[in-house]
This record gives sequence, structure tokens and C-alpha cells, in this order.
Amino acid sequence: MGDTARRQFNTILNAIPDIMVLVNRELHVQAVNAAYKHLARENHAADDAIRGVDMHYFEACKGVGLGDEKYALDVEGGLRDVLSGQRESFEMEYPCHLPSEPRWYLVRVSAIPAEEGLAALCTHINITRRKQAEIELARETRKLREQSLTDPLTGLRNRRALELLGRQYWANAQRRGGVLAVIYLDLDDFKPINDNFGHQEGDRVLCFVADYLRETFRESDVIARVGGDEFVVLAWMAQEEDLEKIQQRLTAEHRMTSPHGDVYKVGMSIGYAVHNPKSEGDLLSLIERADTAMYAQKKGRKE
Repeated sequence: MGDTARRQFNTILNAIPDIMVLVNRELHVQAVNAAYKHLARENHAADDAIRGVDMHYFEACKGVGLGDEKYALDVEGGLRDVLSGQRESFEMEYPCHLPSEPRWYLVRVSAIPAEEGLAALCTHINITRRKQAEIELARETRKLREQSLTDPLTGLRNRRALELLGRQYWANAQRRGGVLAVIYLDLDDFKPINDNFGHQEGDRVLCFVADYLRETFRESDVIARVGGDEFVVLAWMAQEEDLEKIQQRLTAEHRMTSPHGDVYKVGMSIGYAVHNPKSEGDLLSLIERADTAMYAQKKGRKE
């Protein structure tokens, strides 16, 4: 490239706001633009890194805070493919965080004719704002999804979550072996609590039961409120005999005191169903069996 052409090329590079580095086949820097030098000075780089020319490309990137060893490992293959003519271009998004702030770039490597074969023009585009917006959007999406799967009163999972997580739980149990247990709980005489002490006290009872179930079962078990006063627990067990341990942990009757000092009983009817997920069946049928067993117990108590 003649002096006039080189000056024209550098003028064009300097007019572009993105960071640009021209690299030869030996991965040595041939030219950098003003945006590159601005970044280098901003990051207090050494003088040779600010100048850039004749440095190894990856050493120059490291020197000005444009990429580290991981960046070099991730990009070198694509860069060499462009320089050898195997591909016209290559691009990749990558993080390049500073101690004071997160930062992301999109590097776009393009082949351009050179006196000896091809050179590569490496354009580093700052995409930090876009990435931060994507991260915030993903965070809000997760938050909304979690809210859609959570019972707002008790903080337990809701019926939709039971269905979604239950399918995953079922599939995991098929891989792990063991058996699945569904425990279906329904509060006894819940309506009189609301009628006698008010709905606020009824809500307190539901939250008490939710906390009791959290304390009784493992964090890995799925605990859901599926109706007004109905709860379902999906638990994995190594063997069917472990159901007895669950039954021993559950207390079917509790005592609570209202804000006015009235002591009342909180009873629960409980139904159990156990299934080996490697045999035929499905989660919905298992829940229905536990529901049937729960109502049988409730009916037996009333007789």
C-alpha cells in the first residue's frame, strides 16, 4: 500500500467510531484507528500498546483492555480462517469487563486484499448497552415467569407450576429410579374459620400450613397450593417403604389461636399415592389417586 493510499485508508478508519485494527497474516498489527487509541489512553495503556503497530494483535488487545487470553483462544481460529481465505468473515460477541464496569464487544473480522495475500480488518463494536438491556429483559422475564408459577398468598408453587415442574420431576425420577409419592392435603372445616374469625385469619391459616409443609418436606420436593384450601406435594423416594417416614412426619391436626385469643383446631385430610415411574402411568393419574384417597379419609372422619 502506497503512502497516499495508506493515508486515505487511515483517514477512513479514523472517521469510524468503532475500534478498528488491521492485522496481517502473521497476526501483527498494521494500523489502528483513533477509537482504538482513545480506548488505550482511557485504560492507561503503555505507549507501545497505544501505538499498536507491529505488536502481535492479541498482545495489543490485552494491552489496551480489548481482550484477554480467553478472547485470544476463542477468536484465533476464526481470524486465521479469514486470513487464509477459508471464510470471508467471522464475528463473535464476547465480554471484556473492567474492574469498574461491565463491558461487551462484538468483534467482526473481515478479509481485505493486501500486498501479500489477505489482511484482516478487526472491528470491535461496543454492545454493552444492548447486552445490559438483554440481561435486564431476561431478569424481568424470569421474574414474571416465577410470579406466574407462584401462589401469591403462600409463596408456594401454584397448579400451573405443579403441572410444569411435575413433568420434569417425573422425567428425572425415571432416570434416577426410585418411586414417586403424591401427598394430597385438604383442610377440614376451613369455611367455619373464615366465617367465625374472618378471611384474614383464614389467610393466616393457609400461610401456616404452607410454612409447615416447607419445614416437613425437602427443598427439592414440589409443594403447591392447588385450590382454596388444597395442597399437593410431589416427593421422590428411594423405595416405597419410605412413604411411612413421610406419614410419620405429617401431623393431621394443629391448634391455632386467633388474634382475639380464641383457640381452634386446624385439621387436614391427607391422601397418599405411590408410583414407580418406570412402569406405566402418568402424573395426572397419580394425583387423582391421591385426591381420591384424601376424600376417602375425609369421608371416614365424618362418619
